[in-house]
Amino acid sequence: MSQGPLRQPQRTLHLHAGPHKTASTYLQARLQLNRRGLAGLGLRYPTPWGEDSHRHLARELQTGRFEALEQLLGRQRAWSGDLLLSAEHFVPLLADAGSLAHLQQVSSRHGFGLHVISFVRPQAELLNSFYAHVLGRLYGTPGFGAYVKAQLGGRRLRGPARRRWIRIAPLALDLEQRFASLLMAPGLRTSFLPFAPRRQDPFEQLLDSVGMPQAAWRPAHAAQANEQLGRRGLGLAYLLNAELDALPIRRNRLIAEHGLNRLTARIRTLSRQRGWVDERFNGWQGRLPVLLQQSLGASNGRFAQRVWAQPWESVFSQSPMLATRGLVLDQELQEEAKCLFSSYRRRLPEALR
Repeated sequence: MSQGPLRQPQRTLHLHAGPHKTASTYLQARLQLNRRGLAGLGLRYPTPWGEDSHRHLARELQTGRFEALEQLLGRQRAWSGDLLLSAEHFVPLLADAGSLAHLQQVSSRHGFGLHVISFVRPQAELLNSFYAHVLGRLYGTPGFGAYVKAQLGGRRLRGPARRRWIRIAPLALDLEQRFASLLMAPGLRTSFLPFAPRRQDPFEQLLDSVGMPQAAWRPAHAAQANEQLGRRGLGLAYLLNAELDALPIRRNRLIAEHGLNRLTARIRTLSRQRGWVDERFNGWQGRLPVLLQQSLGASNGRFAQRVWAQPWESVFSQSPMLATRGLVLDQELQEEAKCLFSSYRRRLPEALR
């Protein structure tokens, strides 16, 4: 890495770091669609890797190879405006105080002040969304209650077939701990954006945070919508997960070698065609909301006061969870799950049936 005196930043490097399940894919696709308009207003969204996000850069930085950022910023010498980079994969990098300080130094050396942007989604919505994601992808998962308790306990999922599931690490749910390095970094500009898409479009929130004026920005393609499968679609996925648990092979091999993604795509197609996506799943029932509040309520309150100077309930008062609606597991779905599984199993090598 080249060394040199730090200059007073004249421009800003805005670093959007997800996290997952906060519309990052949608944001990146829309940023890419509006690159020319944004550049005309002084904000460049460079994507030299030919993708909408900067995940490749983030992965380089995670391994300590900051040369990739040096090269990217070096190519912007003639640009007088700001830069915006976006990837969910920046999240672990920013959790490390040393890496964060290195980012600030590199940015400053190239004449950029660092501005880190992260969305904050209420943990109840986040857990509900992640559960629907792993269930719908057929990664293997128990009921919602067991999933929530494992996540709150900071442990991996357990179950009779857990060795065949794709390993899902516990989420960083405590916001004070997750953002500790950002909150303590001296001289760092940060923006924590409440994720409440029913109240404000995340794309508009992001542009507000970097000082862009309102404009008639091009909308994202409909394919970028990350819709949930709904109560029946996820119920079908739950039943198929149970069938897949009986196979003597791990899910990652089924995905890589035996076309499990085709079965996943079939569930999604059925969910759209039959309108199941319109009846969304929400598993928060019984004592689960109480357990969540006991585990994270106090930390959420302190975090909200520190970054927004408001109570947590005020910040998210206009983005309530949906009414509790569990999975549908009726006889019709059970028969359909058996039919889909039988069709999939017939395509497997005889030793795996």
